[in-house]
Amino acid sequence: MKIISIITINYNNKVGLKKTIESVIQQDFNSFEFIVIDGGSTDGSYDVIQEYRNYIDYWVSEPDKGIYNAMNKGITIARGEYCNFMNSGDFFYDKNVLSSIFANRKKDLCDIIVGNTYCTKWIQPPSKITMDFLFSTTICHQAAFIKRSLLQKYYYDEKFKIVSDRKFFLQTLIFDNCSYEAIDVNVVIYDLNGYSANNRTLSDLEYQQVLEELVPSRILEDYGKKKIGSLYGNTYYEKLFVEIGKRKYRIIVYLFVALLIRFISIFKKSARFIYLYPIRLK
Repeated sequence: MKIISIITINYNNKVGLKKTIESVIQQDFNSFEFIVIDGGSTDGSYDVIQEYRNYIDYWVSEPDKGIYNAMNKGITIARGEYCNFMNSGDFFYDKNVLSSIFANRKKDLCDIIVGNTYCTKWIQPPSKITMDFLFSTTICHQAAFIKRSLLQKYYYDEKFKIVSDRKFFLQTLIFDNCSYEAIDVNVVIYDLNGYSANNRTLSDLEYQQVLEELVPSRILEDYGKKKIGSLYGNTYYEKLFVEIGKRKYRIIVYLFVALLIRFISIFKKSARFIYLYPIRLK
């Protein structure tokens, strides 16, 4: 059995895909399999896959139901002890990444191993994982090596578009108390043009759903007191809308605000986030 399954998902990003593939096949550690899941791209990504097909252990190019559906396909195919998701546009820092982590590995490694991520600057994972950390941010899954058995227990929740990996880490590291190790190895150069990096509003909305789904309300309210922003913030602006949300007339206020911002969006592109929200509350 290979130690690592590297899974790359792609959709219409042939330039990023080529960059990712080259960083994978240049690794000087050979105990890994390489899986490419393409969502039926029409931009020439198929030709890139064919160019490198001799280096790819498994690939498919077919329509899927989104990012996490594609990632789950990869998990189903994977046979390595650990999985790493190096999606198109992201790439390994250098050819020594895998050997630096696994060449002299011990038999009993942690469930989740996380290295450094470059995202305008190098970011190190926390030495210890806490609820406070995962409440406000998450682990970069491109820099994480996760036991396949754990991913098969908690497949990514496909109802979300952005935050299923955040939900996974919350489930496994907090509620399942899975073992975790932060290592000082530069792993990935993160693509800032990716979908999640450019959809912060949707990310916040989805993660609020995750928190409400998994975290007891009394804990959630306690952590929320410490935060400012779209997740249970404590500014007067946010408190005002929280208070309005408790009143019977909240539906009328919501409708008025939603229509007003939709009108503003005609003139201001930045206001188009409103289309992520329904026009009426149920």
